[in-house]
Amino acid sequence: MLSEDRHLRTSLQLRTSLQSDAAADDDDEHPDSNASGDTDGAYRQRQKKKGRRLSQWKFKVVATVESDGPNVSSTDVIGAIAFDKSNDFFATGGSARKIRVYAFQSLSKEDVFYDDDEEEEEEEEEEEEDADQKLRRRRRLQRKIMLPMDRKPRATTHSSSSSSSSSRADHTSSCCITEICTPAKLSSLKWHFERDNIIGCGDYDGVFAEWDIERHIAVSEKDEHNGQRIWSIDYSVERPSLCASASQDGTVRMWSRSSDHSVALLHAPNHSPVCGAEFAPCSSFLLALACADSNVYVNDLRKLSTPVLTLSHHKRAVSYVRFLSKDQLVSAAIDSTLKLWDVSSCVQNSPMAPPEVNHDDDESGRSHLSNILQRQQQPVKTFGYHQNARNFVGLSVWAEGGLIACGSETNEAFAYDCHKDGEPILRYDFGHNFNSVPEGLVSIAGRKQSSSLEEQKSLIDDKQQGRLMVSAVCWRQKESECTLVAANSVGVLRLIRGFF
Repeated sequence: MLSEDRHLRTSLQLRTSLQSDAAADDDDEHPDSNASGDTDGAYRQRQKKKGRRLSQWKFKVVATVESDGPNVSSTDVIGAIAFDKSNDFFATGGSARKIRVYAFQSLSKEDVFYDDDEEEEEEEEEEEEDADQKLRRRRRLQRKIMLPMDRKPRATTHSSSSSSSSSRADHTSSCCITEICTPAKLSSLKWHFERDNIIGCGDYDGVFAEWDIERHIAVSEKDEHNGQRIWSIDYSVERPSLCASASQDGTVRMWSRSSDHSVALLHAPNHSPVCGAEFAPCSSFLLALACADSNVYVNDLRKLSTPVLTLSHHKRAVSYVRFLSKDQLVSAAIDSTLKLWDVSSCVQNSPMAPPEVNHDDDESGRSHLSNILQRQQQPVKTFGYHQNARNFVGLSVWAEGGLIACGSETNEAFAYDCHKDGEPILRYDFGHNFNSVPEGLVSIAGRKQSSSLEEQKSLIDDKQQGRLMVSAVCWRQKESECTLVAANSVGVLRLIRGFF
């Protein structure tokens, strides 16, 4: 009992200590959304005002979590990572059949990279808040998360090969606040936007379940995918009670808290497996799908029969879709590419009809409409320095910085800048060394190589011999902080922080 009380006090102190970090965040908006509608995030705008070159990113590892035992194998593949709304905690799930919840601040011992100008801007914004807003914010920060912590701390600190240091811990250390055993392997998980203690999961048995992490019980279990795997789940931003599950059976089912059964059913074209689904940040009716027929579909839930937009430039099955902003969508496929798409036609116009064209001449109007649709069905950019030909390797976007992250079957984590063409700004090798990628150079196993993609392909076979891969990535959605959490196929977690 004394141990539990002590850990509870530690958790509450952690919540209170994060108050200054969270003061600049708007908790009434989903972190992926961009209220201004500008694809160039607030973080990038501030850096531009200061005359900084956005291409000069620097990254370093600030924490490592790994399995503490001799039997490290594929049974601990981490397939999903998700932050809660406050970004103070994140959860992982995968083939170990466990949901693990971590306290971010306990892992990341270093101070956030704030500069003086940013602190002054945040102080000015805080002074502008009225008394009611401050009171609501303080109450949210002091809200208790009562999680059992029945393990003895075993976290240690070590120095890396560089001058910086990072904390190292194992999955059973005090950094893992709670651990929940699940009946099946997990393919996807997502924190509920309104209920802080609820995590939604999709598993290999085709069951969508919501787990109460305070009581360690499943508060709901819904099984309508005929026993076939759920590959992805997502909660709607505007209607958090609505959740979508995408499955191997070629369907997407909509779930509501008020119903024990699915409230809507969407069939993928050609009945192909649906590998990913995500709601648009600006609408609860728009849903993007990643399908095994190599296409991306954007659907309007008010008209389930036909997609409002089809994006068809991938060569193999599409594994993930993520909205970078309300007008931009990112897709990942097992053709080793990420593609950035313009989907503004689905947002600015009625999703029930094509864009309006004001032309007196019908011929001219039809021609103009055809040009619009053709332009929007072409990818804006393509990124392809990672290797992904078979497995799910993760996809995450940081809207404020315009950054896209993914894993690779070469046991590396990659990050791309959506405002730049081609080259990654980060390439982190879990098995060898770590380097930020300078202009025109890529680091592979400690050697500087040409940025030519053809020259890099010759090294892939050597790195695939161990069959290790980075299987999940997730950006921490903090406006003034760039942090990526990445995990690989033997359960190693790395926190990688970027700064200028």
